[in-house]
Amino acid sequence: MSKQIFRTKLTKRQRRNNILVILAVFAGLYALTVLFGFMIGMYDDPSDPEVYIISFFMVFYMSSMLVFPSMIAGILLGLQRGKARRVLLASTFVPVQDLDYYRDALDGLSPAIVSLLIDLDIYGKKDIAATLLRMQNKGVLRIDGNGAVTVITGMNKNLDKGECDLLNFIKRGWLTNKNVLRQWMKNRYEEASRLGYIKRKPTTNKYLLFIPFLLVILSIVCGFAVWIWFLTNDFFMNNGTLIGLLKITAGLLIIDSLTCIPLYLFCRWVMYNRRFRGTIWERTELGNEIAEKIAGLSRFISEFSLLSQAQKEQVVLWDDYLVYAIVLEQNEQIVKEICREYNISSRSFDKLSLYGT
Repeated sequence: MSKQIFRTKLTKRQRRNNILVILAVFAGLYALTVLFGFMIGMYDDPSDPEVYIISFFMVFYMSSMLVFPSMIAGILLGLQRGKARRVLLASTFVPVQDLDYYRDALDGLSPAIVSLLIDLDIYGKKDIAATLLRMQNKGVLRIDGNGAVTVITGMNKNLDKGECDLLNFIKRGWLTNKNVLRQWMKNRYEEASRLGYIKRKPTTNKYLLFIPFLLVILSIVCGFAVWIWFLTNDFFMNNGTLIGLLKITAGLLIIDSLTCIPLYLFCRWVMYNRRFRGTIWERTELGNEIAEKIAGLSRFISEFSLLSQAQKEQVVLWDDYLVYAIVLEQNEQIVKEICREYNISSRSFDKLSLYGT
């Protein structure tokens, strides 16, 4: 059975960032080419448009001969692609039952666990807002007309561990403490592990073995670049043949490949394996089964209901569906309303993430 991917705002943002990083790298190389051209006397008049047209085609040659631009490009592209690959694979799950839609309440799963099974990460704003709304559903909290939160005592017997912790934060005024919220999110990983939804994946440091090989390659490339540099100067000074130009171009291609590709692969590997305290999580078979149900519920909510337009007053009618709509990013307005009603600043955990992706 083919794998499926959760199309979240995070995955969409990573695809956009891929394009932005590529454009930024090229823009940097282009600016360096123009600057270097003036430094070596290749250009004289900054107002001449031919300077910038020629520089556009000279980006490849300059970056190859200088070596370090190719190295920087490889590092930047590798870091970005490693991060994007991590997000993509974390959002990919293996279907078990081949469900199209799922209409049940996910067996009462907490919003944080649902969010975790989507892309193996937990985020402060929407997940905490959804948890607060779920606690209101259970009658634990009451929002007064002026926006103040009232904790209803004696009504917390049916709360899970995450809700109990969050209730304690409200009582102590810790709801906007980033360190406390980050620890709360980290505890949800342990909870999901105990429930059998995720498991730790063995980490590896094999990329460290790549470092000596990388240093040798870069040393060879630097020497080769110096040789190509003198060949290039000799070619332009003596009006060499087209075959000579092709040979030099091939040499520059080799330099680019030997500098950019190894660094790209190395940085992509490092960024992909970068995890909080070295822990890498993956879904279990049960986790994949629940993830498939979550994906089916997401399709059901987005295509067959009006939850994206629901108001806070409809919480009793929609019950857990509205909570899940928040986690599944189907209802941005509800998140804003809850943050306002609970008299808390959403900025304190707006970009809060355990891994910071």
